[in-house]
Amino acid sequence: MKNTEFRIPLVGSAVSLFIGGILLIGKVPSILTVGTMTVVVILIALTFLISKYKILVHLGGILGILAIISSATAPAHNEALLNFGKSAYITVLDILMVLGFYIFPTIYIYFWVFAVIRRKTIT
Repeated sequence: MKNTEFRIPLVGSAVSLFIGGILLIGKVPSILTVGTMTVVVILIALTFLISKYKILVHLGGILGILAIISSATAPAHNEALLNFGKSAYITVLDILMVLGFYIFPTIYIYFWVFAVIRRKTIT
């Protein structure tokens, strides 16, 4: 197994976060932009490395859980979601946030959980 099912949600999150990070340049502190781009690099690296190092599939699952928790507990993210639809700019950012921090991580976690279950039932 080449773990190809894990690549789409990793790339999806990376692209969503990259575009959102670019759109937020100058609107948020630089450290947040640098942090976002660092996460993007980690996700892209993970996309390529999970084929070679199977254990990294678990790292992706942990990162997915952390992404959901960090976004759900971030006051700025909650405030942004409350402003959904108030402007095209905010709406685009909210859609990217939901994709990058919720939908793609949830898809990854789904694949991860079922891969673990499959492994347990096979052995």
